[in-house]
Amino acid sequence: MTRPLKLLLVVLPVGLLWLCALPLTGPAGIVPGAAAGAAVTVAALARTPWPAMLAAAGSLLTDALYTGPPQPPALWAPVEFVALTVLLVSLARRGPARAVVAVGLAVTALPLRMSLHVPGDRVEASVLLVAAAFTAAVCTTGTGLYLRLGDHRRRLAEEQARRAHRLDLARDLHDLVAHEVTGIVIAAQAAALPDIEAAGLRALEAMDQMVSTLRGPVSQRVHGVADLPDVVRRFSTTGPTAATLSMPAVPDLSPDASKAAYHVVIEALTNVRRHAPAATTVTVTVTSTGPGVELRIVNDKSAGPRLERDGGGTGLVGLDERVRSVGGDLTAGPLGDGWQVTCHLPAVS
Repeated sequence: MTRPLKLLLVVLPVGLLWLCALPLTGPAGIVPGAAAGAAVTVAALARTPWPAMLAAAGSLLTDALYTGPPQPPALWAPVEFVALTVLLVSLARRGPARAVVAVGLAVTALPLRMSLHVPGDRVEASVLLVAAAFTAAVCTTGTGLYLRLGDHRRRLAEEQARRAHRLDLARDLHDLVAHEVTGIVIAAQAAALPDIEAAGLRALEAMDQMVSTLRGPVSQRVHGVADLPDVVRRFSTTGPTAATLSMPAVPDLSPDASKAAYHVVIEALTNVRRHAPAATTVTVTVTSTGPGVELRIVNDKSAGPRLERDGGGTGLVGLDERVRSVGGDLTAGPLGDGWQVTCHLPAVS
């Protein structure tokens, strides 16, 4: 049996009991309130708006037809009022506007049940009671809308976090795997089989790390500036371009800034292989600038035949986003007949 059908089987008998209790007077007047509370509770638990609309319609119908006494023991009033306001908060948070309006009208009109059939002129009292109920309905709706706004902001924050995580993974995949695969291509052109094997294993390891990250939180090694000597050494041994590293000491950087520095060097060296295969030298310099650290990667002879490749990754654009996210800046441009990439990163305070 489906959930809507189960709710219908509960709401319909309650509604019939509600209508049958309308003529009751005296202490028996509590029956409409109990029925109303039960119907509203069922509507509040429902995931569709129609039970709430049915509960509101039943409450408004009872306002028009109820002949019970307005004075105590009219215990239905607080029971039904609280149930309707709770339902109104739930609908304002997650329900459609039509259901919010219907239940808001039921809350506002509820005091009329205590004054429409009372002897004497009770217009002034009715207006005050309806105004108080309307104020309660507005405050209740505002509470639900505030919660809805919080839910919306939370969903946006989660989506932005997921998007940032996906972009970070895409940058890692581009920087690490593309670097090794480009080295494989260069080594294949030189028929350096041991270098091809080593670069292929490193590329597979990088892809395994990415897949593990996608599957869930895992403990994995984060590359940083301490790995730069090995990166430069591998670059020199797997291609015709001689690379040198000048880094007197490992700079004191935060983990994120250190990772960004590593990727700056990886991307710069990869671009030398792709776009400047005629380059004979490339120099990587890491120096302390007081408030931060400067990375400078310079190669000669940018002109020459390029490694043909369709498509591309995030490149310098993604690299610039990564550097800016940790408070640094990145510039790249020609230097003489070569190319220069400069990056400034803040040191740990």
